[in-house]
Amino acid sequence: MFNIFRKKPKKEEKKPLISKEYINFLIEERKAKEPRNKFEKICKYSETLRLPCPKSMKPKLQDDIIFGTINATPEGVFSAAVLSLLVVLMFSFFISFLINDMTLMAIMFLLPLGAFYYIYTYPKFQSQVLKVQTGDESIKIILYMVIYLKLHPNFEGAVNFAAEHAKGPISSDIKKAMWDLQVGKYKTVEEALSAYMQKWVIWNEDFVRSLSLLYGIMTEPSEEGRERILRKSLDFLLTNTHRKMKSYVENITGPINILHVMGLLLPVMGLIMFPMISMFLHESVNPFALVIGYIAILPLILYFFINRILVKRPSAFMVPDISKHPDLPPPNMYAIVSKGKKILIPILPLALIVGFLIMSYGMFHFLDLYGRLSLVAKPLQQDILMEEAELSIANLLSTFSISAGFGIMFFLFFYLKSFQRIKIRNNIKNIESEFQIGLFSLGNYLSEGFPIEKAIIKTLEEYEKLGMQKRPTFDFFTKLLYNIKNFSMTFKRAMFDKKYGIILYFPSVLIEEVMRILSDASEKSSVLLGDISKTFGTYLEDLSKIEAKIRELLEDVRAGIKMQAGFVVPLVCAITGSLGMFMINMLRMLAEQLAQIEKNLGLGLLGGEGLGATNLLNDLVGDFTKVMPMTVLQAVVGIYTIEAVVLFALLLNGIENGFDKVSRDHLISQMLLRAIIIYSATSILSVILFHGVIQNIVATAGG
Repeated sequence: MFNIFRKKPKKEEKKPLISKEYINFLIEERKAKEPRNKFEKICKYSETLRLPCPKSMKPKLQDDIIFGTINATPEGVFSAAVLSLLVVLMFSFFISFLINDMTLMAIMFLLPLGAFYYIYTYPKFQSQVLKVQTGDESIKIILYMVIYLKLHPNFEGAVNFAAEHAKGPISSDIKKAMWDLQVGKYKTVEEALSAYMQKWVIWNEDFVRSLSLLYGIMTEPSEEGRERILRKSLDFLLTNTHRKMKSYVENITGPINILHVMGLLLPVMGLIMFPMISMFLHESVNPFALVIGYIAILPLILYFFINRILVKRPSAFMVPDISKHPDLPPPNMYAIVSKGKKILIPILPLALIVGFLIMSYGMFHFLDLYGRLSLVAKPLQQDILMEEAELSIANLLSTFSISAGFGIMFFLFFYLKSFQRIKIRNNIKNIESEFQIGLFSLGNYLSEGFPIEKAIIKTLEEYEKLGMQKRPTFDFFTKLLYNIKNFSMTFKRAMFDKKYGIILYFPSVLIEEVMRILSDASEKSSVLLGDISKTFGTYLEDLSKIEAKIRELLEDVRAGIKMQAGFVVPLVCAITGSLGMFMINMLRMLAEQLAQIEKNLGLGLLGGEGLGATNLLNDLVGDFTKVMPMTVLQAVVGIYTIEAVVLFALLLNGIENGFDKVSRDHLISQMLLRAIIIYSATSILSVILFHGVIQNIVATAGG
């Protein structure tokens, strides 16, 4: 009876079972459709304009978007190109209207076409970049598959293992293919991967051929036959990738040389003409147009070409990843440890404040100069301009304040970004560069049947015989052996234990990946572990050979860039800045001497009334009041010096270290510091030297 009033329990709603892998797949798919960079965001925004892409352009643009793995549509890219053209055109028109100069107007109206070209051709450029950079990814995928197949003869597991450890566009395609296989879209692994083969052939045909060789392992009955297929597949890809990268480096040597000579060296030499153009050709060539061209347009064009050449470099360089180091400060922050507390200082505001404080003296000087020139008549303007051309310490300080402040601003920014990171980077780079030697040595002893502990001891003994105890790899194996012996740890735990694992002391992504795979293999057999160690050693050695070949082919360019950026550029620019002042003073003295001769000859030399030194100077250089102030010219030369050194450093680091941002920032700071010192010393010596020459001439003429 009471059961009638009792509430019936609600039926539990069955929740749909969703696997973790499916959730991760959905998250990755959603992220893949979102804009990942500024270019894709601009294209997505521009697509709202709904500008139709011309039919003749659409198929090629669509292919470039696909092979460049860009999250955009042809309509979005075309709309972004048109929008950038209109925006830059309006900006160019506004600037040209303010300056009212035909030469500068012609230059400024080239910028919109450049903006359209950059946006429209970016997908094609990105597809070319991926074609080069997938070389390294393809090697890693085949390497991981070969290693997995040595441990477990399961082709599907090998594909999943490779996709999990490798990173890049091919790995993303493999993950999608394997998911399609799991949901039943394809029946076999071979069928799932074949859906992407046409795309991979465009990127790296050798990878597809090597992968096709691995298919044979599924039908090979004998162990020896499977081992032969695995070795042939990896060797085929390594050999062909090595050959292609060597050929590619030989092809880019010419463009780098042209960029170096035509884009960087000749403009620096052309600075020598600046004083003469400013004095003698200012009525036909606007010096301010040259200034904008030198300190704004030319550096942007050079940066564009430098970036496009270097980003297509072969990815043979093993860039150390320091992101996991515990002492690493946050991005764009400088860490100071005081009384056990870490104080974080933002780098950019600090560099800007210090730079503008140093530039304040020169900025106030030039603001005052502009005010005086705009308020007085022409005769007084000429007197003011002559004061600006005097070889004096005051003028030197006003110009050097701008140059030094601009240079120190850049120096502090790049130095503080790299100072604490470069030590960590160098330590990891040292051990990664010689890690393959340790792997070969360890692999040889393991292949002979020694257990892992004994093989490590033998490897350390070999290092001691060669006197290589100070090498970081020796320290690595010493700590590994210490954990195994003193804490009775397995190889895997000695490496990756959360509290005592030695990977904590060597936070290298490369070493972690290699040792994690070796630790899995250590559970099988010592001989198999030895084979895998030597396989990794071969892979790392091949990358080292490619890196050495790149350095060898570009050695002449590297040496020339170091010499010019470290010495020639600051020396030439400093002399050029003082040379303008010297020439103005020499012309003034010439005008005074001609006026004196005219006066002594009773006006007979030139006829009519005496012209005087002022009018004679105007006859020599035209309207002297339109000549660029020499202090402004010297400041412009100083600013271009800093920009040229930064561009030289970018090019040099790209040649030496590839895409290593830490070494890039450190190299820029070191070259800037050297350039500032040489520029300062040369400027002071030039002023003293030219001033002495003028004083001697005056004394001789007076005598």
